[in-house]
Amino acid sequence: MKVVVKRIGTAFVLSSLFWISFIYSPPIFFSGVLILILLQILLVEWPNLFSPKNPYFWLVMPFYPILPFALLIYLNMIPKYHNLLLILFMIVSSFDTGGYIIGSLFGKHKIAPWISPGKSWEGFIGGCAAGALGLIFVLWQDGISKPLWFTLIFSLLVCIIGACGDLFESWLKRRAHVKDSGHILPGHGGFLDRFDGILFAVFFFYIFRDYLAQIFS
Repeated sequence: MKVVVKRIGTAFVLSSLFWISFIYSPPIFFSGVLILILLQILLVEWPNLFSPKNPYFWLVMPFYPILPFALLIYLNMIPKYHNLLLILFMIVSSFDTGGYIIGSLFGKHKIAPWISPGKSWEGFIGGCAAGALGLIFVLWQDGISKPLWFTLIFSLLVCIIGACGDLFESWLKRRAHVKDSGHILPGHGGFLDRFDGILFAVFFFYIFRDYLAQIFS
């Protein structure tokens, strides 16, 4: 119970600071926040997953996590793509939260127990439902009207990509024999533990950025 309370408390404080910096600060400030998070991951958390003496430490790093963060910063700094980050973060963060709550309460059928024993199909379904609600809220807040079928399919696609990112990071932790990438976030682990789904989903948003900017304008 203490772990759950700690996790929820950390999530509330972190998400509040995160959204305030994104919505009410100039884009350059939020890009600075992303750079600081990336530095924390590279200097503190990445060595927990790979030894600097291991060639994979240097071979994987440019593509994950540096490239995804570079794409996040690019989308953040271009005005017509800026709002796409709000949609990306809302869907993935809602998916993570919903998946954790439903999975903790009702999770029985494991997705990939050899990679991540804590992830269940019940949690995945709950996370997808939460992701759809997150997207619906953003669209309602921005006054954007989209058919329900489109909202459900789009959020599901992003949730699936985010889940793949979550499993990939879980695999990295499993091979490194660590539970979390770091310990800076009480109840959560490290920043990479919170950004794993986003770092996969940002590729989808970047590749289709012009199309998505038109859809969600």
